[in-house]
Amino acid sequence: MKKIHLTFFTSLLFYSLNAQHPTATRDYIGNHIFWMNTQLHGKIAGKFNYSLDIEYRRQADPKNGYEKTDVVGNSNFNIIKNPYQNALRPWIHYKLSDNLRFSWSPVTWFSSWSFPANGKTTYQPEFRTSPQITFFQNQGRIKFMHRYRYEFRFFGLKMIDENTSDPTGPNDSYDFPKSNRQGRFRYLIRAALPLNSLKIETGTYYITAADEIFINTGKNIPSNKLFDQNRFYMQLGYKFSHDIKLEVGYLNQLVFRMNNAAKNNVDFNNNLVISLVFENFNGLFKKKAKE
Repeated sequence: MKKIHLTFFTSLLFYSLNAQHPTATRDYIGNHIFWMNTQLHGKIAGKFNYSLDIEYRRQADPKNGYEKTDVVGNSNFNIIKNPYQNALRPWIHYKLSDNLRFSWSPVTWFSSWSFPANGKTTYQPEFRTSPQITFFQNQGRIKFMHRYRYEFRFFGLKMIDENTSDPTGPNDSYDFPKSNRQGRFRYLIRAALPLNSLKIETGTYYITAADEIFINTGKNIPSNKLFDQNRFYMQLGYKFSHDIKLEVGYLNQLVFRMNNAAKNNVDFNNNLVISLVFENFNGLFKKKAKE
């Protein structure tokens, strides 16, 4: 199984590095982003569990726009200045064994904003449904996770948003034409290492490192956008109790937009990521009932 994962990851990495014509000139758009992620995990019954991901993301002004004529702000390090993305993503999990889990997200809602250019920002809603398979492996003190996810994506219309304080965006953006439908395959490999104990338990500091690649699919995807993005992150975590963990770290995100006049723009995002994880959300209510 380890050889299968390694071969698969190597093949995808080779594809991602070569599918985008590496000899072409790229226009990298740098930005700094704040990424808050809250995860609620709990038990349903038997081998069935649930989780809910709550995403809240903000962004600074980029160093430059997609076009040379774009006028952007100069708050390049104010990572909470502008809206970027919000999301609600529920999951239903079936744990076949300690090493294998099947999951399904019936519906995910995303709201996304572009960075402000020439005094305007655009908003686009998105709904997704996703099947997922996750493998877990233990190698000594290190716990590996291999996650395979496929997303069926339904995009609304991208509209100018003059009221960015409304998380649902303009009403006229909620039209979902067939031409906006896409698919995307994601593969993530993650490793977690406890620092002051043999496993991650209450009072443990730990580090995590991960890389995830995204491949677009579907007839609406042009050939130059098959490789969507790559994410690499490292975080320091601490487990406060049986139920709660906190992780803080850095995420580097490369997004191949290819939507300017030259079709060569790539987002290069530096993200501050904070993850608050409730591993036994049901247990929190049981404790309150006992009290």
